[in-house]
Amino acid sequence: MKNIHIIGVPRGLLTYRDGILWKEFFTQLGFSYILSPRSDRSILEEGTARAVDETCLPFKMYLGHVQRLLGKCDALFIPREGGYTPREKMCTRYESLPDLIANIFREERLPLLTVSYDWYDKTNEEAVYLKLAETLGKTKKEGKKAYNSAKKVQDAWYKAKEKRQMQKLDSSKSKVLLAGHPYVLHDAYMGSELGKILEKFGVEVLYTDYVNKKSALKKSYDLSRVIPWLISREIIGASLLLREKVDGIVLVSAYPCGPDSLAGELLQRHLKGLPVLSLTLDAQSGTAGVETRLESFIDIIKYQKAGGYGFKN
Repeated sequence: MKNIHIIGVPRGLLTYRDGILWKEFFTQLGFSYILSPRSDRSILEEGTARAVDETCLPFKMYLGHVQRLLGKCDALFIPREGGYTPREKMCTRYESLPDLIANIFREERLPLLTVSYDWYDKTNEEAVYLKLAETLGKTKKEGKKAYNSAKKVQDAWYKAKEKRQMQKLDSSKSKVLLAGHPYVLHDAYMGSELGKILEKFGVEVLYTDYVNKKSALKKSYDLSRVIPWLISREIIGASLLLREKVDGIVLVSAYPCGPDSLAGELLQRHLKGLPVLSLTLDAQSGTAGVETRLESFIDIIKYQKAGGYGFKN
């Protein structure tokens, strides 16, 4: 692709998982990289206007972020990620993302950049990014160097998050794990306020996506060997790894997410003896009205730690 200088990335979905990799990769190749603004109500409303009714909240938000990048970049990076193994796939939304965006914004004729990997292709992450570099007119050597550098930066970022989170486990404060997709937990309009609310109540807040992904994935098979969604597995595995180290878990999902509804139900049935709160965020309320529920949940944890309810011996 020619005449590409500025690459735009919508601040949503897998940007909260791989955005560091993408930014470093494109920057190393000499391109400018811009993110859409932080999520707010107006971005959600713009995305909702583009979506059909049954669309999940995170995808509506993603469409709003695409809208905000129109006219501000030479191409949009919209990855197609299907997963690397038959047993650890991605949600169909990720598998069809470039096609969905191209169709919904067909009148704008957006120039799209993408990577595409699916378990049946028997490929790997490095290979698809080397192919992307070639698409952008770079050599294989340049692509490999950019990918390796980007991967190191991303790995270092996650390791720092993991280390900081492990240090929180030594705190004398009550500890609550927020379990959910990264783009729900950390989105400025959807879930990021939850952590701030809990911290206001004097709680140490931990996140499932800051648990080592390989360890979480392996642990998830203790609960189920048939769940096909990779990120759901990471959420489940992280929750199981930390269940004995936290005082409660808040399961956070965005309406109407099918994988979350199944994974959340499985976890609630399995995590007996530990206080668990299930929160479903929707387009109408966001986190409005959640503070009271979280405060009540913290009261339950405190009462349980004082010997009430009999959750733990």
